[in-house]
Amino acid sequence: MISTFNTHFVGARHAVPLLVISMLLLFAASAYAQDDATDEPAQTAVETLSEEQLTALVERIENAADSAQSAAEESRGAVDLGFNLLGLFEVFGGLISILAIVGGAVAVRQLQSLQNKVDTSLERFEKDLTEAKQRFEIQLKDEEKELTSLRDQLQQKAEEQRTESSQATQALSVMTVGERQYKAGDLAGTLETYRRALSLDADSLVVHYRLGYVYTQMGELEQAENHLMKALDIDAAFAPALASLGYVYRRMAEKMPESKIERGIMLARAEEKLRQALTLLPRLVDDDGESWWGSLGGLHRRRGQIDDAIDAYKRAAEVTSQSSYPYSNLALLYLMKGEYGEMISTYARVEKLAFREVLADVDNYWAYADLLTARLAQGKVAESEEALESVFSTAPVDSPYALESLLDTLGRLAGVLKTAAPDSAKLVQGVIDRIQAYRSEAANVASNGNVSEPQA
Repeated sequence: MISTFNTHFVGARHAVPLLVISMLLLFAASAYAQDDATDEPAQTAVETLSEEQLTALVERIENAADSAQSAAEESRGAVDLGFNLLGLFEVFGGLISILAIVGGAVAVRQLQSLQNKVDTSLERFEKDLTEAKQRFEIQLKDEEKELTSLRDQLQQKAEEQRTESSQATQALSVMTVGERQYKAGDLAGTLETYRRALSLDADSLVVHYRLGYVYTQMGELEQAENHLMKALDIDAAFAPALASLGYVYRRMAEKMPESKIERGIMLARAEEKLRQALTLLPRLVDDDGESWWGSLGGLHRRRGQIDDAIDAYKRAAEVTSQSSYPYSNLALLYLMKGEYGEMISTYARVEKLAFREVLADVDNYWAYADLLTARLAQGKVAESEEALESVFSTAPVDSPYALESLLDTLGRLAGVLKTAAPDSAKLVQGVIDRIQAYRSEAANVASNGNVSEPQA
C-alpha cells in the first residue's frame, strides 16, 4: 500500500510542470487571437504559419491538456489515497489503543491469576512442609524408641552371653571333675557331676556326648541314645557322638534274639553310624582310649564275618599299638579260625601290653581283664588268679557291662578251647563261675543298699 502511494505521489509531482506549460500555451493562443483583432503584424504572423504547423501546435496543446488532466486526476487519486491512508492510520491507531487497553486488562487478569496461583502454591507448600515436619518428628520419635529398644536388647543379649559364657566356663570346670570320677570307676558320681554341668550349659555338645557315653557304660541305652541324639542335633558331624550312637545300637541289637529281623536292622544302623564316624576321623578313640575300629570289629564278629572282624581289629591295633584290647580280640578270632599257634603268640603279646598298662594305671579295669584272658588262654593258673583279684577290685560296681563283656569273652574262649586245649577250657570255665557269683553278690549288695564290697 505504501508503494502504491509513492507511485501516485511521484506521478502527481511530474504532472504539475505539464499543467503549467499547458496553461502558458493556452495563454499564448489567447494572445494571438487578441493580436489578430488589434495588431496587424501579429495576425500576419499567425497567418504565416502553415497548416501542418498549426496542426502540430493544436496537437501539442491537446496533449498538454490531456497530460494536465491526467496529472490532475492522478493528483486527486493521490490525495484520496492520502486521505484513505490517513483514515486507515486513524482506524489502526484506534484499534491499537483498544488492543492495548484489552491487552492491559488481560495482562492484569493474568497477573492476578498468577498471583493467586503463587499464593495458593505457597499456602500448599507451607502446609506440606508443616505436615512433613510433623511426620518427620513422629518418625524420629519412633526411630528413637526402636533404637532404645534395640540397645536394650543388645545389652540384654550381651549380658546373657556373658552369663552363658560364665556358665559354660563353670560347666567345663565341672566336666573336669567328672572325668576324674570316671577314671576312678565312679560312674554314678560321674553321672551326677555331668548332670550338674548340663544344668549350667544345657546346649553343650560335649556334656550331652559325655552323658550318653556314661549312660552306655551303665547299661541305660535309651538314656544314652537320647543324649547322643541331642549332641548330634547340635552338630550332626560330631564323630565321637556318631561312633557312640553306633555302639549303643550294637548293644541294643545284642539284647535281641538272633531270629528277630529287628536285630539285623539295628546292627545295620550301628555299622552305618560307626563308619560315618570313622570316615570323618579314622583314628578316633573313645573315652577309654580305645579305637572305635574295635567296636566295628565286634559288630562283624557277631555277624559271623570273621575276616572283616580281623581286618577291623588290625586297624584298631594300628591306631592304639600299645593297647592290649585289639590284640586280645585278634587272638580269639585266630582261635575261632583254628589258628591255634597264631592265637598263643598273640595272647603272649596281649599279656605284655596289659601288664604295662596296669603298671601305668593301677585302676585300669580293662587292662586287668585282658591280662586275665591272656594268662588263662596260655594256661597260667597262678598268674590268672592274681589277675582275677585285680579284676574284682577294679570292676565298676555300677557298670554291669564291664563284667558282662569279660564273661562274653571268656565264654567264647572256653568254647574254642574245649577242642584245642580241654584243660585250659576247664580253667577258663572255673573263672567264669567265680565272676558270675561275684556279679550276683554285687547285685544283691546294691539292691539292699549295702555300701560294702562283695566278696571275691
